[in-house]
Amino acid sequence: MTFAPGKTLRAATRNWIGPFARTRRIVKVTVRDQNFQVLRVLKSEPDLAAFRALWSELIEVDPRSGTPALEQAHHSLIIEWSERGGRARSSHWFYHPGGFVTLLAVLPAIWVAPLYRTPEPEAFAALLRTDQKRPSESK
Repeated sequence: MTFAPGKTLRAATRNWIGPFARTRRIVKVTVRDQNFQVLRVLKSEPDLAAFRALWSELIEVDPRSGTPALEQAHHSLIIEWSERGGRARSSHWFYHPGGFVTLLAVLPAIWVAPLYRTPEPEAFAALLRTDQKRPSESK
């Protein structure tokens, strides 16, 4: 196995910097399709709690082990969180079918934007699906 300094640094700082440091402060998640059309906005506390739980369990994977094909449909996740001072911030992620996510980043992916996979791809996909009309809305 090859020594990967970026992976070691990310593992050591997982709870202080990076996508997992702000999990508890996520206040909104916007899901967009490949054409940037909004599919769903998660902002109710039950939806956000479910998203936070799944997001905090992401596992870093080797990009060669299961990188999704570029031609596959993907979604864009805009994750908004509140800083300690109350200022709103956001990060943009690509979500690929099968539970793969990666940060949209300018710097080389090896240092700041590794490939992650959710341990529960079906639950994650179900949470991100387009809002369906609730029975109370169809009356």
